[in-house]
Amino acid sequence: MTYFFQLSRLLRVTGVLGCAFSLSFSTSIVAAEQSQTLILIGSELNSCSRLAPQNCDENTQIAGKSAPMYSVSKTQISHIRQQWPSTNQQNKNNTAASLLALAEKAAQPMTKSELLWLWRDIDNAQLNSLSVQEFNFVFDMLEVPAINHQQQRLTAHHKASLKNPNSANEIMQFINGSLKVASATPSILTITAANRDPYAAADANQGLFDIRGVTSQWLALTPALAKAISSNRCEQLPALRHSEMQLYNREAIYSKYTEAEYNLCKQGIEGIVALINNSTGVYFNGDEQAALRRILFDDNNQAYPWTHALQTRPVIVASNGATAMQSGGSNPSGKVASVLAGSSLSALRADKQDSLRFQPDGGLATFDFGVLDTQFSEQNRTFRLATILDKTQQQHGFGIDSNTALVVIKSATGNVMTVIGNRGVVHLTAQGKQQYSYSYWPAGSVIDINDHTFSLSQRSISQALAPIKIPSLPLQRFGSILTAGKLRSLTQAMCLSQEKSAVAQQDEFLISLLKTSNSGYYRINNSQYGCAISKLALKVSRF
Repeated sequence: MTYFFQLSRLLRVTGVLGCAFSLSFSTSIVAAEQSQTLILIGSELNSCSRLAPQNCDENTQIAGKSAPMYSVSKTQISHIRQQWPSTNQQNKNNTAASLLALAEKAAQPMTKSELLWLWRDIDNAQLNSLSVQEFNFVFDMLEVPAINHQQQRLTAHHKASLKNPNSANEIMQFINGSLKVASATPSILTITAANRDPYAAADANQGLFDIRGVTSQWLALTPALAKAISSNRCEQLPALRHSEMQLYNREAIYSKYTEAEYNLCKQGIEGIVALINNSTGVYFNGDEQAALRRILFDDNNQAYPWTHALQTRPVIVASNGATAMQSGGSNPSGKVASVLAGSSLSALRADKQDSLRFQPDGGLATFDFGVLDTQFSEQNRTFRLATILDKTQQQHGFGIDSNTALVVIKSATGNVMTVIGNRGVVHLTAQGKQQYSYSYWPAGSVIDINDHTFSLSQRSISQALAPIKIPSLPLQRFGSILTAGKLRSLTQAMCLSQEKSAVAQQDEFLISLLKTSNSGYYRINNSQYGCAISKLALKVSRF
């Protein structure tokens, strides 16, 4: 489905357009009516890049630098000893000894995985003894500047040459189209603060939005910069990268980006706000939700002066964990939380070893309809989201599958949602006592929003494909239901077979699914996950 066809359908549904939409329709009129578009992606964009060559076809040449490389020298070992980030002297000395043994074998640059294999051969137990901070520190210090390759620039045609064209390409087209509809001279800022290393992420994302007619720029808004600019300490950015982000040696590896960070800091708060206000859209990526929140709110949980500017961009794109941080604000159910960590099983058990973590105050609050979660069906996060709904007294939760985007178009005349990509979005409604209404909206679904209620549109229902005849499900209890994507597989099978009920189990938990008089099954598309489920009764109980 082309971007303009899908956008025109959404605009007609919201009442923005009362007549047929065409490519010649004035974008300025549409932009005036359409106040904001959210494109919320359930995983990282599967774009072809030097860090994700698996997303490129065999004919694509990747522009820019090689993947991060590492080497070991006596000078590096000396610096590691001098700057060791923890008080664990035994780990420092043992690491130095291991690296000295590695020095001859790893004198030439190699990949991280190659270096790890050599280290494991020397002393696997010592490697495993390092804390996360110590491990990351060592590899920060061992990284060497990437080599520039004189390769053909990644063109828009090559960007379209992905192994998964039905998801990444459609999402990218929707982003590009949304930017061009919102402004005659569109621009987009990429924010990588939700990555462990925002500078490496900025380098990897370079060229992602190199599209004719769209200006793109990295916004060097990092936790270190937020602390520096709010306390007039721009000259101390290297030290703040250590204390605020546990990052080391970045100025030697990604000097282009640390210089951009320093220059942005020197522009002051007013300069950052002006830069954001002059942009059409912002793109948040990465999976470190807590780090992203630290560029939005200070230590006293007060919004930074630029946070409102970010909230109000005409187009907001987010992927992976950064998508979860778009939820927040409040609705009739109260404050909207944002997900941080945990699994479905640990959430149900309140397991302290893998405890459920969420931010009650939410994140950027561009999405105030309910709690957002990502990589949803693939990581089987239904009961993680359900438990957060119960704990926060929120009514609605939205789980976005990988390679899929939930699009929200807000306008003066109403709001509407749709799903693009190649999988779907789960909508959970809490109904008390670990009972929920479960809906699944496949790609191509349009969702009506009326007074904070959400339902598959009559347009989607009327255009549904004819049911197919498949055998009924066997009369059995389906085991290990909270592993991999088994819950989605079971509900899709129920939908396709028009099954009225099913029972599943995960360890001490019993999960029952029931089609009621309010439920419905509709084939929206003919893909593996193309069957829409409306309001299936979902209940969990313990043996």
